[in-house]
Amino acid sequence: MLHRIVCSLSVLTLSISAAHAADTYALNTPILTSIDNFRDLAGTTTAYTAANDGTLREGVFYRSNALTPSAADLATLNGLGITAVYDLRTASEVAATPDTLLTGATYTNIDIIGSSTSGADISSLSLTSAADAVAMMQETNREFVSDAAMRSQFGVLFNDLASVDGAALFHCTAGKDRTGWTAAVLLSIAGVNTSTIMANYLATNDYTATRVAATLAALPSSMAAIYEPLLTVDASYLQAGLDEVTALYGSMDNYLKEGLGLSQATIYVLRAKMVYYNSLPGQAAMFGNDAAGALLLQKLQNTGLSGAYTAYNYYLQSAIDAGTLGGVQSTVGGQVHADAASYLLRQNALIDQAAAPYTSGIDLKVGQRSLWTTGLAGYLGTDGSSQAASSNEHTQGTLIGLTQRFTDQLSGHAGFGYSHGNVGGAGGEVDTDLTFLSAGARFAPGSLEHGVFVAAEAGAGYVDYSSKRQLGGGLGEAKGDTHGTLSSASLALGYRLPAASITLEPSLGLRVSHLNLDGFDEKGSELALDVDSQSQTRRAAFTHLNASLTPIGVAGGWQLVPGASLDYEHVLGNHQVDSDAQLLGLDIEQRAAYSTRDQVSGALNLAANLGGFSVGAEAGATTGGDSQGFSGSLKASYRF
Repeated sequence: MLHRIVCSLSVLTLSISAAHAADTYALNTPILTSIDNFRDLAGTTTAYTAANDGTLREGVFYRSNALTPSAADLATLNGLGITAVYDLRTASEVAATPDTLLTGATYTNIDIIGSSTSGADISSLSLTSAADAVAMMQETNREFVSDAAMRSQFGVLFNDLASVDGAALFHCTAGKDRTGWTAAVLLSIAGVNTSTIMANYLATNDYTATRVAATLAALPSSMAAIYEPLLTVDASYLQAGLDEVTALYGSMDNYLKEGLGLSQATIYVLRAKMVYYNSLPGQAAMFGNDAAGALLLQKLQNTGLSGAYTAYNYYLQSAIDAGTLGGVQSTVGGQVHADAASYLLRQNALIDQAAAPYTSGIDLKVGQRSLWTTGLAGYLGTDGSSQAASSNEHTQGTLIGLTQRFTDQLSGHAGFGYSHGNVGGAGGEVDTDLTFLSAGARFAPGSLEHGVFVAAEAGAGYVDYSSKRQLGGGLGEAKGDTHGTLSSASLALGYRLPAASITLEPSLGLRVSHLNLDGFDEKGSELALDVDSQSQTRRAAFTHLNASLTPIGVAGGWQLVPGASLDYEHVLGNHQVDSDAQLLGLDIEQRAAYSTRDQVSGALNLAANLGGFSVGAEAGATTGGDSQGFSGSLKASYRF
C-alpha cells in the first residue's frame, strides 16, 4: 500500500510539473499492458530538457523489458516506426523467452553480461539478506564500468545505436539494469541533468509496481524480503556505476571515449539524434543575415544532415560545446549572391560615366567621327552592419566606341566592351564577366555647343557568373556558376553653358537597370544552396555636373584640358537587393551589404590633345552610407 501511495504521488508530481513547465511538451508514448516497462527515453509524461536549451526528441530511442506483447500491443509497437531492436540478454534468457519480432525491424542480440548471473533468474542465487542483494546490484552496476568484456559490448551497442536509420528499441529481461545503465549513459550524452537521469532510472519502480508486487506475493515472506532488491531499482545501484565512472575515468566523457571506445563523431551523432536545440549559441542577439543564417542552421536539425555522420552534424554539435557558431551563420546563407546582384545592377552607371567624355560629340564637326577607348577600373568597399557582413567589389575592363556628329544638333555613339568584376563578402567570392554593347544619342534644339540638350543611353550585355563560398566550420566549399543578361536605359536633360575660362554642363536624369540571372545549384558541400533565379530592376534619379577648363597650350602643339565631374544618385523605390535560396527544402534569404539609397562620386580628369589625337586619365572617389571607393581609367581617342 505504501509503495502504491508513493507511486501515485510520483505520477501526480509529474503531472503538476508538466502543467507548469512552459519549455516542455507532452509525450504521446503508448502504455502497453503486456510490456509494463516500455517507455520513450525522451521522458515519462513530458520531454526532458537538456543543457544548452535542448529538448529531447520523442520517438528516437525506446527502452523496455522483454518483448512479449499481446496482439494489441504488438500492433501498437509496429506503428511506432521502430527499425531496430537490441536485445541485451544472455543466450539462456533469450532461449527461455524469445522476443516477438517487430514488423520491419532488425533484431540484434548483444549479450552484455555474458556468463554472469542475471538478476532475472533469482532461483539460481543464494542470498542470506536483503543487504546482500543490494550489494550485488551495486556491484553489477560497477562492473558495467570496470569489466572489459561488458564495456566492449556496450561499445558495440552505442555504435550500433548511432548508425540506426529510424527509431531503435533496446531491452533486457526486466528493463531495469542493463537497460537502465544504457538509458543513463544515453541521457548523459544528451546533456540531461543528473537528477533527471536518476528519476528516469527510478521510474522503473512505478512502471513495474504491479508485476513486482505479484511476484513478491507468490514468494514466502522471508524470501520476498531478501529478493525484493533484485526486482526493483534503487538510487544506490545507478550511483555505484556513476561513481565507478568517476573513479576509473574521471568523467563520463572519458568513459565514453576511453572505456567504450566511442569516437567524438559517434557521441555527436547520438546526441543529435536525441536532442533538438531550441536556440543556438548567440542566436538571440543576431540580426539580419546572421539571424537568417543561424535560423537555417537551427532548422537543419530536423533534416537528414542531423543525427548522422555528416560534416554539418559534427560542426553544429562542436559549436554547441564551444558556445559559438564560429561565424558560419554569416557564410551559410550565401550573402555574396546578393552582393553580386547589387554590384551588377550598378555597373551600367559606371560604364556610362567612364564613356561620358567621348559620347557627346561636342568636340566633333558635323560629319566627323571619333574612335575612342576607355578603361574601367574601380573598387568599392561596404562596411559590415547588423544586417549584413562587409563586402568589397573590384572592377577591371575596357570599352571601345565610335561617336559621330550627324548635324549641328545631333550626335550618336555606339560601343562594345568587357568588364570583369570580383565581389567578395561573407566568406564568398563571385566572378562576373560582362560582355556588353551600348548606344546613345544627344540632341540639342539649338546647338550641341550650348544650351539645352537631351541625352539618351541604352545598353545590353551577357553575364557569365561563377562563385565559391568558404563556409568554415569544416563544412567545405560550395561552388556554382550560371549566366544571365544585364540591360539598362537612361534619359537625361541638361544644359551646356560655355564661359570664357570654364564650361559647365549640369544635367538631371533617370536610369533603369535590369538584371536576369538563371538559378543554379551549388556543389561541393553538404550545405551547398539551390540559388533562385534573379530578376531585379533598379531605378535611380541622378544629377551630373561636368566642368572643363579652357585648353592650355604646351610645348609641341599639345593642349592640356583639365576638368572635373560631380555625380549624385538617388535610388527610387526599394533600394535593397536580396537573394533567395533553398537547402533541403528550407528557405534562406540574404541581403546585400550595399544598402545606400544615396551615393555621391567625384572625379578629376586631364586630357592632352594634339590635332585629332587625345589621351587622358581620370581618377575619382565614391561615398555613400557605409560604402566608400575609388575609380580610375586611362582614355584615348582619334578624330577623323
